[in-house]
Amino acid sequence: MKDGLKKPLMIAAVVVGIALFAFAAHAAYNYVHYTLPPEQVNIVVSYSPDTACRIDSPVYMLITNDSSREIISTSFSLSIKKRINNDNFIQLLERDYFTEKIIQAGDSYAGCWVYPKLNTEHYVAEELIYEIKSKDITFRN
Repeated sequence: MKDGLKKPLMIAAVVVGIALFAFAAHAAYNYVHYTLPPEQVNIVVSYSPDTACRIDSPVYMLITNDSSREIISTSFSLSIKKRINNDNFIQLLERDYFTEKIIQAGDSYAGCWVYPKLNTEHYVAEELIYEIKSKDITFRN
């Protein structure tokens, strides 16, 4: 290889290496900053009229922010089901909830909400299954 061609090829290789490193760093930043935080937020809902909540607001909700970012709003879809047998359930309710409670990184927020309208004559609230179907977390930029 000619000496006159060696130097431009080395410069091009260094520029390509820097560009690849910058692209990888940008992708890693986006993953940590935008993709990972919602997965680090946990929402738990249960029926708790005696321990954590009052009788008129027995649905206990706990949002735990294990991300490194501040939450400014949270919405989620709560599903309430009754188990018929090991494989079958009756869907009793699917309802959306929303809170604009600010939750700092590493903190939690707990609240008690009014029990949704169900035909509770036929269901024992403590025996139902409360699960989060979807969640949407808004972080401060």
